[in-house]
Amino acid sequence: MKATKKQKPQTGLKHHAKRIISLTPKFVHGMIAGAFAGVVVVFSLGVTHPAAALNITSQRDCDDYAVMYCGALTTLEVQKRYSNEGVDDIYAHFGITGSDIDDIATTAVAGIVHDDGTVSVGQTTVATNAVTAARKNINGSATVTSGSTTFYVRPIKVSFSQKAAPAYVVMKDGVFKFAIVASCGNPIIATPVPPVPTPPAPTTPTPTPQPPVAQPASSVTALPNTGPGALIIIAVLSIIGGYVFHMTHRHVQKKKQIQKATHKPAHR
Repeated sequence: MKATKKQKPQTGLKHHAKRIISLTPKFVHGMIAGAFAGVVVVFSLGVTHPAAALNITSQRDCDDYAVMYCGALTTLEVQKRYSNEGVDDIYAHFGITGSDIDDIATTAVAGIVHDDGTVSVGQTTVATNAVTAARKNINGSATVTSGSTTFYVRPIKVSFSQKAAPAYVVMKDGVFKFAIVASCGNPIIATPVPPVPTPPAPTTPTPTPQPPVAQPASSVTALPNTGPGALIIIAVLSIIGGYVFHMTHRHVQKKKQIQKATHKPAHR
């Protein structure tokens, strides 16, 4: 009788990886899978969640003066009505570009245009000598044609019949760039008020340099800064995943035991 060949013990990375997986509780497997799913969800929310639109409470001016008929009470509405006839021509004369409108949800803040020609954000005056445009002429206006659109430019002191009007105010590096009146979409340019410089911090003695302390290398990937809600999502999905894996494994093992107990050997 020929002797059977003795099997060579398995070694190598693949063998050890399989052994570690087989010895690790199924609950841990599920927690790892659930945590991975949680990270995917957190990253997806961080990437796809759009910037919130700025809302302004104001009346709507549905008249012949309005550059945007009936105005725009959210930045999303500003972006939508920018495509209305002649709006881009009028805004271009004021130096307001399509890119400015595309970015307005993240660059605009709520402000007020006053009948004395000042523009304010909160309690701070950010611009003076404001000038606007309208589609209908009144005394004190200058007729302007931009592109294929003719409109009328005039100082706020000439244009306004009210004391103040809410507006979207766009600042760049703390300096006024332009504004848009919410009730009518009429653009505003003005003379910026320079921001008050921040006083320098008091000087402190320079500390004596200390030798650097070696830190252990880390391969942990930082999660997006999405707050405690992200950690809760990951933890919950981790626990759910562990429970599902554990219960599924128990069910499979129990089913195998039942099949083994009820199996009858074949007659020879």
